[in-house]
Amino acid sequence: MNNDWQTFLSSNSAVLDKHEAAIPDIEKTYLCNLSELGLIKASGEEALSFLHGQFTNDLNQVSPSQSQLSSYCNAKGRLLAIFRIFKLEDDYYLILRRDVLEVVLKKLTMFKLMAKVELADVTDEFVLFGIAGPTSDTILKEINISVPTVIDQLIQEGETVVIRTPSESSRLLFISKAEQAKTIWKSLSNKTIQSSSNAWALHDIQSGVAQVTTETSEAFIPQMVNLELIGGVNFQKGCYPGQEIVARTHYLGKPNRRMFRISVDSENCPQPGTNIFSVKDGEQPVGKIVSAQNSSDENCDALAVLRTEKENADDLHLESLSGPKITITTLPYSLE
Repeated sequence: MNNDWQTFLSSNSAVLDKHEAAIPDIEKTYLCNLSELGLIKASGEEALSFLHGQFTNDLNQVSPSQSQLSSYCNAKGRLLAIFRIFKLEDDYYLILRRDVLEVVLKKLTMFKLMAKVELADVTDEFVLFGIAGPTSDTILKEINISVPTVIDQLIQEGETVVIRTPSESSRLLFISKAEQAKTIWKSLSNKTIQSSSNAWALHDIQSGVAQVTTETSEAFIPQMVNLELIGGVNFQKGCYPGQEIVARTHYLGKPNRRMFRISVDSENCPQPGTNIFSVKDGEQPVGKIVSAQNSSDENCDALAVLRTEKENADDLHLESLSGPKITITTLPYSLE
């Protein structure tokens, strides 16, 4: 985290540790510290062509007013990262979890070869935070911040970028230089509930948007986490690492695993990668947790990759056959 920003948050009683944050209420509006996210910058005259040949989506659709959800796979089509990419002037920026940033940057650098592109971790040069909840748009308009109106749309004002991201209510992501971020945070802090990334994570889960962590790196192909259903894969573009496997899965029919939203009867949320079991299948795992977040004192909302025949199962348990019961709930989009 940017040291200046961390000092500012501490002096303004912001919640820095997600383990100390209150359980988020999806009906309320939160100001979220997103220091778990980082930024990779790609610059140079061949930045677009290089990145386009690495990622699952069509980077020609990224513009100064349009961000994009995309992902990076290994040669076997397994996900190394899911990220949002945006453009400022001639440079491209990847917003991704910090725990997978180093792996992604190392892999991109390895493939760069003679391409005229420079890659750098610029996390400490920016601040990332967000506002999430039903009154987000109204609050931002009250302090004269322009609000993107559709998902993925981007607005830049001064040294701040605002991107609308998926949510069942409203959610805006901010990427800013520290001084402007401080001004915005102060203006929003008395109109919202200050939070860690927990509220943001709950919006991701309820929107059916997966994250790849160190625990799940190389565990899933894009279709397993529904990435093509939410605009993260383009099947018309050219080659990229793992493209043959991703395309084959698409054109040969339905994948045998999909991501479902679930509720876990436990106050202790599982870690990504935790196994899921079915009484019918015995000791053989039928799925894995993608992400999880407390939604009440007794339950966790989560996303999990399961075998598709388990979509109506009522005998699912976490970690073992005697573990907490799992109930499959509803995603905001169809799996068809």
